[in-house]
Amino acid sequence: MEKREAYTGVNRRLEEVFSGENPGKPWSQEHLQDFRAAVEILSGGSNTVLVDEWGLPSVMVKISAFRNSDVLKEGTDIVHPAFYAGGEAQEEIYVSKFQNILIDGRGYSLPLRSPAYGMNFEQAVQACRSKGAGWNLSPFALRAAIALEAKKRGFLPHGNSDNCVDFFNREEHGQPGEGNVVRTGSGPVTWSHNNSRDGIYDLTGNLNEWDAGLRLSGGEIQIIPEGLWMEEDCTMGEDCRYWRSITPEGKLTEPGAPDALRYISGGEGILLTTRRDSGRETTGNCAFHKIRAEAGLRIPELLYSLMLYPEETEGGYDGWRWIRSEGECLPLCGGGYRALDHAGIFFVGMTYPRTHRYDLAGFRSVYIARKNER
Repeated sequence: MEKREAYTGVNRRLEEVFSGENPGKPWSQEHLQDFRAAVEILSGGSNTVLVDEWGLPSVMVKISAFRNSDVLKEGTDIVHPAFYAGGEAQEEIYVSKFQNILIDGRGYSLPLRSPAYGMNFEQAVQACRSKGAGWNLSPFALRAAIALEAKKRGFLPHGNSDNCVDFFNREEHGQPGEGNVVRTGSGPVTWSHNNSRDGIYDLTGNLNEWDAGLRLSGGEIQIIPEGLWMEEDCTMGEDCRYWRSITPEGKLTEPGAPDALRYISGGEGILLTTRRDSGRETTGNCAFHKIRAEAGLRIPELLYSLMLYPEETEGGYDGWRWIRSEGECLPLCGGGYRALDHAGIFFVGMTYPRTHRYDLAGFRSVYIARKNER
């Protein structure tokens, strides 16, 4: 199929969807074929279109599995934690190319639309899981993998960090959507994760994204390991049985273990420790590369691979880190359109509870077909 013909089919169906009375109507096979062909042609096959159980498409980017040694200077040859589902290593994960819009309460990755915003964590999870088997909220481990790979390549993506423009590169801008959020994928190629049109857009700026599988609980770092956040009985709720703490030896333990790693406000920044201090400020922040550890504390490889601690303290990263060592806090990642110099693919804010409807919060979905389902 010629690119011109593919574009014609895509544009025709997109206009029908968003100008019609029923945007949730399933796409015809003809329109889906045109849309998928256009996406795959333009991306050289690295992007595709996946359809959920409601017959509606999303543009997805395939991320092939790699090992810690591929992205960390001192990483071992174990598969990066992002590439697990239900306890099994996966060959690939499909992640939304764009921050998701909402159609009938479900999340979709489509170009040149105003992404959904102003939701809490539970709403973001539901918007992804309600799409059917294999769909879920994008995990924090995958963001870490993508960010570390970008750093290894020597390119950190730009984005909408100052009201439709990039704070550091004022000539870069996207198409305004609602408010100062830009339309999905409307920025230059530098706003994609790999500096190319086939990349993942807006991982830096525009909206903070809720991510799955990570939280702070009273400052204690807790994860849902081995892709178990994909399990049907894994609610990711506050009392979910899958949450685990991390020790300095890299072992996973039940939450509340005395040697569990945690963040506290460390004077002018964030300190990694196992101490349970009282009388300190509950909120801390600093540039990601300036997080420091208690003297003599061992840093497990797991923390490096999940970008919970910088492998290199001299720099080479972007974005700030915010923590609150009181209550349960879920990650909001990337920084929003008013984050200014704090935005970045390594930006993570863990200061809000799962129930907080933050006006700068959006999300993106992922799809994983397990080996026995292919």
